[in-house]
Amino acid sequence: MPTLLRQSTEAPVRALSASLLSASGAPIRVTGRLTGPDGAPVCLVLGGISADQAVAAHGDEAGWWSAQAGPGRALDTDCLRILSFDFLADTIRPFPTTTDQARAILALADAAGIERFSIVGASYGGMIGLALAVLAPERVEKLLVISAAHRASAMAKAWRSIQRDTVELALQYGDGRAGLDLARRLAMTTYRTPIELESRFYDPEPSCRDANGVCAYLEARGREFAERITPQRFLALSRSMDDHCIDVSAIECPVTCIAVIEDQLVPAEQMAETTRQIPGGVLKRIHSLYGHDAFLKEDAAISGALTDFIGG
Repeated sequence: MPTLLRQSTEAPVRALSASLLSASGAPIRVTGRLTGPDGAPVCLVLGGISADQAVAAHGDEAGWWSAQAGPGRALDTDCLRILSFDFLADTIRPFPTTTDQARAILALADAAGIERFSIVGASYGGMIGLALAVLAPERVEKLLVISAAHRASAMAKAWRSIQRDTVELALQYGDGRAGLDLARRLAMTTYRTPIELESRFYDPEPSCRDANGVCAYLEARGREFAERITPQRFLALSRSMDDHCIDVSAIECPVTCIAVIEDQLVPAEQMAETTRQIPGGVLKRIHSLYGHDAFLKEDAAISGALTDFIGG
């Protein structure tokens, strides 16, 4: 059963745990949380591979989507319960599928006594949201997918294969962390757009945050990522994204997809393909110089989309 982590007049937080069996029969522990008042509607919120159960700010945790989740935000924890969880990763060999992640979420929801919920999923979380809507249509009320499709694009697979080879080569030399640092630097050039990098780093003001140039920026992002993610976890989740390919024509709930026209990883054309296959699926397109990272950077546009989705 859920256990109370902290009493709060703003957003009560309850820790969740559950277990399920892997294909080999080994037990796997699933961890997550519910943020928000008892009895409120539940929305499952899922992000990219760097995301975890800390969606809204809580205690010393900043929350990976605190711009959108919390009291008074678009995902308002005064009147909504956010269900979140920690992705399965290298605990499943060779890697967890997006359907494995969906099964883990259902186990967590069952442990919390949650029958039905809506879903907001961005990037890898959007893939999982689609897989969950296929796996358990009776549990999902509606789904919002941001920058994710029913399959991985060939270009995304190409970039990720180079990232994984970099990490695996570094592991062979006993320094997987250095390989992960380099892989993340490459990944950042695929998440963002040439327009953004040019505008920030071509001729920055000497005293601004970007004064040290694009290489220093990438070094900082790589170092930060390598400090909090293990190489094995990264490899497992990267393979999970490449493996993702599902038949979304079986989805029964209302689905809204948001495509970022400048997204290099999940092109808008691919999201249009996904939406056409979903009965009644709705596609919305937005512009952003942040590309794939728009869901983390375009606060106003994403807040508007979330508000429309929750209120719809």
